[in-house]
Order: sequence, then structure tokens, then C-alpha cells
Amino acid sequence: MKRRYLNIEIGPYLRDTQKLSALQSGAYLHLLMHYVVHGELPHEDDTAMRMIARLDTQQWRRTKPVLAKFFDKNWHNPRADRDLMKQERISLLRAFAGQAGGKSSGMSRRARSRLGDH
Repeated sequence: MKRRYLNIEIGPYLRDTQKLSALQSGAYLHLLMHYVVHGELPHEDDTAMRMIARLDTQQWRRTKPVLAKFFDKNWHNPRADRDLMKQERISLLRAFAGQAGGKSSGMSRRARSRLGDH
């Protein structure tokens, strides 16, 4: 399983969520964490969404419209999507760099062993 992390810039987060209650902010964070780990939210299943947000039924009914403003119509979060793409790009670059380093290291070992043979 790939390691995922949620990049939260404190200033923008506080600015964007300043009108949320503590309950709403916590629910939003839980939804974001699930989204980052799984790549999506089960937006068509209110029970699952409510449980991810850790809210009871009444709290979910009141909070869902507020939280929906942070997502698009399919409950995708553009900022999280950008962060996930950035993480994937960095991971690929590191993998390529590791492969290149391994090839280079192997070539160096072969060259050294040839020099030692003479």
C-alpha cells in the first residue's frame, strides 16, 4: 500500500474553515483523510459518509450541506487531488532516480571488477 499523507497548510485551512464549528471541521478532516487514502468518497452512500465523518444521523443531515461546499458534485476535493498528483509525481521521480542510481552503481562495480582482473 502506498504511503499517503494529507498536506494541510495551516493558514489556508484556517482561512477556508473559519466559519466551521469544531464538529464540522473535524468531520471535514475525516472526510479528507478518507479521500486521500482511498482516492474517493462513497458519496452515494449517506450512511458510509456519515460514519467516515463520525457524525450521528441528525448531525450528518445538518452538516452535509456545509461540507459539500468543500467538494465538487462528486465529492472530489480539488486541493487534495492536486496534492495526490504531486505525491505520485514525486514518487515516480524517486523511483526513476533509484533505478538510474542502481544501474550506475552496477556499472561501476563491473568496471572495478574488470580492472582488478588485469
